[in-house]
Amino acid sequence: MRCMRNFSSVFQGLVISFFTLLLAFVMLETASEIYLTRFARDEVFRKYASLDQLKTRLYFHHMPHRYLGHYPTPNYRQGLNRHNSLGYRGDEIVMPKPDGEFRIACLGGSTTYSGSVEDYHLAYPAMLEKELHARGFKNVKVVNAGVNSYASWETLINFEFRVLDIQPDLIITYDNINDIAPRLVWPPESYQGDNSGYLKNANQRFMPSIFEYSTLCRIFMIKLNLVSSHNTLHSAADFSSTSYLSEFMRQKALGIYPDGLFKKVSAAEMLAVNKPVYFKRNMENIVTLAQSRGIRVVLSTFAYCPLFTEQPEVASKEYIGALDEHNDVTRAVAKENNAALCDLAAEFPKEKIYFTDGRHMTEKGDALRAKLYADFLEKSGLLKS
Repeated sequence: MRCMRNFSSVFQGLVISFFTLLLAFVMLETASEIYLTRFARDEVFRKYASLDQLKTRLYFHHMPHRYLGHYPTPNYRQGLNRHNSLGYRGDEIVMPKPDGEFRIACLGGSTTYSGSVEDYHLAYPAMLEKELHARGFKNVKVVNAGVNSYASWETLINFEFRVLDIQPDLIITYDNINDIAPRLVWPPESYQGDNSGYLKNANQRFMPSIFEYSTLCRIFMIKLNLVSSHNTLHSAADFSSTSYLSEFMRQKALGIYPDGLFKKVSAAEMLAVNKPVYFKRNMENIVTLAQSRGIRVVLSTFAYCPLFTEQPEVASKEYIGALDEHNDVTRAVAKENNAALCDLAAEFPKEKIYFTDGRHMTEKGDALRAKLYADFLEKSGLLKS
């Protein structure tokens, strides 16, 4: 009988303790939620908020897209940056296109979006429009159709499914560096035309763990580097197990390259085996699609600065070789398909003052780039009706 009373007493104590802990957790969870959504500074909110919380404030810089993985959040506002209602960086676009307007769409990744420049007015497409207006081409409208992390695959799809709808008269493509990562895959059979060796399929992409649905747990997990902030592109895309980009970058940063698989197969060997055939094909398809619709095409080579020695993407011999190889592909595609070529890589100075990390440009770099593009467009006569 005494044992039963002792068991009952212990059981009651456990139940009380459980519900006390549960109540404490609920109170802390509620307090964390209220603090994060109502009182936290913007930078704190962006770091620790969930996907749904980010969407309520339009702090989620990119939104999921059925075919593209992600695209710029329409009507996004943050500081000096903004996206219009169609999800392009910049002011609103008049639709349908007004009579007499000559519309240019700038295609590419973050180096077209101008991710290192906070003020959207100072991004290179906006600067190009300003430069052309100053030269008397008042009817020109330049649209920033660049999207962070896009490679030529996404640029092709973006052009067909989104950019064609805004009725461009001319496009400027600027793809190169983001097409190197998809070649750093192994074994060779994982290098496929659909880029599945580099990026996971859409139905395999980011899904938060059950613990991340709790604001309290998510904050601690991000602080402990157990999970990534939801305000990253990893929320919209994730890498396949056959991708070795992250491992290459990690080893280069730690100074331990080559290690692991790279002792057997170097990054240079991967790039030699996985030739830029899909980069070439994607570029050719963009040109063909544009020309079939009477849209003028300017292919631009990629400018970079190898003086940022801490950045493997521009300073490692592997990446430098691939960057130059892709620029040669761009030149060849332009020649073979009767497209205009602006050889920016040959003209742009390789000086640190124009770059933030060797690939993204500073405000001064974007201004110079806009001027060089304006020079090319004016001299080539591509802006004439």
